[in-house]
Amino acid sequence: MSKNDIEHFKHVENISLKLYSELIKIFPTNPILKIQNAQKLISYSALLHDIGAFLEYKTKKPHNKAGCKLILENKIDDLCEEETKIVALCIRYHRGAKPKEGKHKLFQSLNNEDKNKVRVISSIIRISDALDSNHTQSVENIHLTYDFKQSLLILNPCINIIFNKGVYQVFNKKKTLFEDVFKVKICLQND
Repeated sequence: MSKNDIEHFKHVENISLKLYSELIKIFPTNPILKIQNAQKLISYSALLHDIGAFLEYKTKKPHNKAGCKLILENKIDDLCEEETKIVALCIRYHRGAKPKEGKHKLFQSLNNEDKNKVRVISSIIRISDALDSNHTQSVENIHLTYDFKQSLLILNPCINIIFNKGVYQVFNKKKTLFEDVFKVKICLQND
């Protein structure tokens, strides 16, 4: 694990927590944002989202699936059994497939409240991971605004360099779960 990897994990955690905070400001009455221990679950999920990358080459499993399995097989002292499942599934869904009823057994085994936590947190981590997809920690802060007429969230990252085209492509690919969960469109606007 390199210093750059650790910086990426911390940065995704920081942006994820800020994004959650911004969402609460914009949608203070939205029940899907009422998550017990949200900051703890977001922090663990974000910090560990790429943990499976170290096993991917051995297991030939995509790193999100390898990371989910790794978390489930190892006890994190600060997490109860249900929180461990939530964190593992947030790692599983930070990329690739979206949480699906009837297809993913572990997800299906959760109660509705915990399924909501997985959807919300993994959608936030997808956005944060996309913003640091080049692993340069160039996003210094974020600000969300909401256009009520268009049901459009505008994410304005405060950056210290110009985004390259790849960041926009990754963002546009990873934003769909977020849009499904929050029932709004989200766009990246770099002023």
